[in-house]
Amino acid sequence: MKKSKKKFFRNLSLARIIPNLATLSALLIGMTQVRFALKEQWEFAVVSVVIAALFDATDGRLARALNSCSRFGAELDSLSDFAVFGLCPAFVMYLYSLNALNRLGWIISVFFAVCMALRLARFNTHDIENIKTPLSGKFFTGVPAPAGAVLSLFPTILFNAFNLSIFQNEYLCAVNVIISGILCVSRIPTLSIKKLHIKRSDYTLFLLVIIVAIGIIFTYTWKAFCVIVIAYIISIFICSQKAKRILKNANDSTTSNK
Repeated sequence: MKKSKKKFFRNLSLARIIPNLATLSALLIGMTQVRFALKEQWEFAVVSVVIAALFDATDGRLARALNSCSRFGAELDSLSDFAVFGLCPAFVMYLYSLNALNRLGWIISVFFAVCMALRLARFNTHDIENIKTPLSGKFFTGVPAPAGAVLSLFPTILFNAFNLSIFQNEYLCAVNVIISGILCVSRIPTLSIKKLHIKRSDYTLFLLVIIVAIGIIFTYTWKAFCVIVIAYIISIFICSQKAKRILKNANDSTTSNK
């Protein structure tokens, strides 16, 4: 009995705990958006998602940096993503506006959550089976979970930025949630920040731009969020065109080799 206890504590290293703590922090903060939504504090609901997305972006990097990647951590991360970026935004949007559509509004909320579940299941399948395409490593397939959650909440961001009742319109919100769900489950190539590289010569300029951007976000928070979301939407079209060129070049090279 003593030997089994010693073995348990010897194998429980801090390096294995830290990434999972980051994941659970994302889950805790992200699910708090529902509490804010129940109080109609929409601005805090959006901020909760953004902070959760930041934590979600760090857990995988922490696991790789600490050499503590595990199947348990990957599954925990996926379940957390579904709750924070799938279920909670669907519930928030229902409370925000879609409840005015009664049963239809609930169906639309469920639709978004289902799309997010399918998106995460496909991502996990590709990861486990190591499925590769000509676009692998260059783009995400479909809109990733954090971005999909922010897109679904875009009307609340616009409302906080401009305080116009049009952005609480149930039909506008319904269309937005449906499109966001479709983008998540689609095969449209989207921007992968992980694959962006900065030249050493541009490093100082890049840091300066980031500092200025952070200052703008803190000063003009909601308008800055609007610009970021719109820029991301534009990037979807740009990535789609770039992906078409990559696939065309790959097909041409395959044809020439034959």
